[in-house]
Formats: sequence, structure tokens, C-alpha cells
Amino acid sequence: MPKEKFEALPQYETSPLFDELERLVIRYAEQMTTRVQVEPALVEQLKKHLSAPQLVQLTLSIAAANFTNRFNEALGTELEVRHHPQGEDK
Repeated sequence: MPKEKFEALPQYETSPLFDELERLVIRYAEQMTTRVQVEPALVEQLKKHLSAPQLVQLTLSIAAANFTNRFNEALGTELEVRHHPQGEDK
């Protein structure tokens, strides 16, 4: 993701850097993460852009990230910090 888009994430709903599908995906991830229940209308909007297997994959990816984050938080897991040589962007 370009740095500009990453920095614009807090304003994803109004930023011209995000297209309609990206806005829907971010909203879906937010609802899965913060509310757990997702608005049915949002799922219907996503179905207009994604096939059933794509929507399942998206849902699985978000759920896996949430699982990992909650697991690590519950156990107080300290994550490794990787240091990269100067000039290497990662």
C-alpha cells in the first residue's frame, strides 16, 4: 500500500485515494473488529463486487488477523522487531 494511502486511512470514507470497493472492505473489517456483527446491507454491497469465494477469503483474512491480535494481547505476547539494513524499505 502506498504511504499516502496508509496515512489517509483515518479519512478513508472521504479520501479520493480509496475507491468504492476499498471503502467497503475497510468498513467491513472495522465492523468485524469492533462490533463483531456486520450490517447485512454492507454484506450485500460487498456481494455486488466480490464473488462468494472472494467474500469468504476476505472474511477469513480479517477473522484470522483478529484472532491473532486477541490471542497475543491475552497472553501479553511480545512480538519480534526486525531490523532492516539502512535504505531497505520493509
